[in-house]
Amino acid sequence: MNYNIIYQELLSDIKNSKLSFDIKESLNDIYNDKELIELINKYKETGDETIKKEIYNNEKFIRYKRLENETNLLIMKLNKMFKESSDINENN
Repeated sequence: MNYNIIYQELLSDIKNSKLSFDIKESLNDIYNDKELIELINKYKETGDETIKKEIYNNEKFIRYKRLENETNLLIMKLNKMFKESSDINENN
């Protein structure tokens, strides 16, 4: 089995997925929000927890974090599937 081809197909599917599109769109929304970017930069400089709360309450940031969590769950599921597949192949 040519794993490189499977890997390339999987990467292509991920790049063309709705999740990938949504993440890019979400990041663009954040980068285009000058006030949010200023808050993020100010938090990086000061570490002020009130600024952090303000950032975490921003709808654009909330959306991005939700998408980030979805991506991480997808990665964990894929890793589990690959491990299970690897375990099956080792036992045969």
